Amino acid sequence: MSAETNSNWQAALPVSQVVDLVLHAVTVGEHKLVLLRADGEVRAYRDACPHEGFPLSVHGEHQDFVIMCRKHLWEFDAATGEHISRIPRPQCNLQRYPVREVDGMIEVDVGTAPPPTLVPVSSIKPI
Repeated sequence: MSAETNSNWQAALPVSQVVDLVLHAVTVGEHKLVLLRADGEVRAYRDACPHEGFPLSVHGEHQDFVIMCRKHLWEFDAATGEHISRIPRPQCNLQRYPVREVDGMIEVDVGTAPPPTLVPVSSIKPI
């Protein structure tokens, strides 16, 4: 089955409401997300820090090219969702959703997103 078959595009927010340096909390279907503008494009991520699941819409901050969870100071590349660390930790990346613009609305594909996961602290190797 292709990813297109599983697509489930749903309206999230008017494009005009997605302003720079702000994390916008939205609920699309049963998915709690944050929308933001990075590198001139709108991005959508699960509204949860992968560390302990704290909502980024409450504990997150968007500064320049970084999203920071203020709860434990984890940082992520705003454009890719990748965890910023001296060693690659792909299991610690933000869960990203595909987005598109249709008639002035941001739509999010919630049908192709993987199930949410949290990273157990014990699985993170120290630097």
